[in-house]
Amino acid sequence: MLNLALKKWRANESSLGVWSNLPDIHMAEMLSRMDVDWICFDLQHGLMDYSDLTRLLPAITGVPTTPLVRVAANQPDQIGKALDAGAQGVIVPMVNTAEDAERAVAACRYPPMGSRSCGPMRDAMLEGPGYLATANEQVACLVMIETEEGLRNLDAIAAVEGVDGLFVGPMDLCYGLGLAPGDFANPAFAEAIGNILKACETHGLASGIFGYNAEMAADSMQKGFTFASIGTDISFIRAGALQALNTASGGDASDAPKARGGY
Repeated sequence: MLNLALKKWRANESSLGVWSNLPDIHMAEMLSRMDVDWICFDLQHGLMDYSDLTRLLPAITGVPTTPLVRVAANQPDQIGKALDAGAQGVIVPMVNTAEDAERAVAACRYPPMGSRSCGPMRDAMLEGPGYLATANEQVACLVMIETEEGLRNLDAIAAVEGVDGLFVGPMDLCYGLGLAPGDFANPAFAEAIGNILKACETHGLASGIFGYNAEMAADSMQKGFTFASIGTDISFIRAGALQALNTASGGDASDAPKARGGY
């Protein structure tokens, strides 16, 4: 097993990816065949569940795009099943303490480094017994910082052995700081981002962020993040449809039609 995205992150190379919320294998195939380093299937907020994951992950087998899964919760069964299905890394939400981070790491690693139960279904089918020899080194464990408690314990979380990176969900971080949703220009938000980036630099971790669009991803990378998403499958469809509608109706960028809902 070779996790190409993790290899980049460990070399502190910039890395862009896409976010998948829709349980459509054809969309997953198309997105994974663009020049992106990773694709994240969202089991926490996406419109998909584990049974969808067992079809989505095979759909992108054979391309150099690292499959990640944001699990619904920091629980061993959630993490283990995602990895056994073929994910090469997990993004774990609501990690607020070093103990939370230790639980996430333990669920990602086989003994003696952790407590992951041995049953790598798709992994073993694709790679054979060699998977077990490489998984502890190649599975990415990324933990989310999204609350005031997580920020208070930032250094302790980042110091946990086996954590490969910290990941920011900007909207949840706003809520965690008591800010209005999307108030990314607030000084308190900027300070929190700066502290997260500093913790990653201090402890040699990758730093990632959910980018709602390409502009946010580019800005985040300029600020020092290692990796960012450039948008979601839903946002790509919406943006393309709105652009087509605007062009067909003879409009220009200044009077482009707006979506009737969503973000």
